[in-house]
Amino acid sequence: MNQYKIMIIEDDPLIQNELQILLSSNNYQTVTIKEFSSIVDTIKEENPHLILLDINLPVENGFSVCSKIRTFSNVPLIFVTCRDTD
Repeated sequence: MNQYKIMIIEDDPLIQNELQILLSSNNYQTVTIKEFSSIVDTIKEENPHLILLDINLPVENGFSVCSKIRTFSNVPLIFVTCRDTD
């Protein structure tokens, strides 16, 4: 059985770990980003089926990363954030 690969782009280690545990326990293959200065290159290398993308990232925000992703891929993308405002 092929596993769907989900990339987690989240800089908070606790949230990243919780998402990884949740997805792995439901038979998804997970890939996490460790180097935030080369997100686009890692996406191209890994070719995920879905991306979970944090809005607040250390190098550039998730909206900017999303714009870059859209220049080469239509992979489904879900924004995740712990922001409590609009």
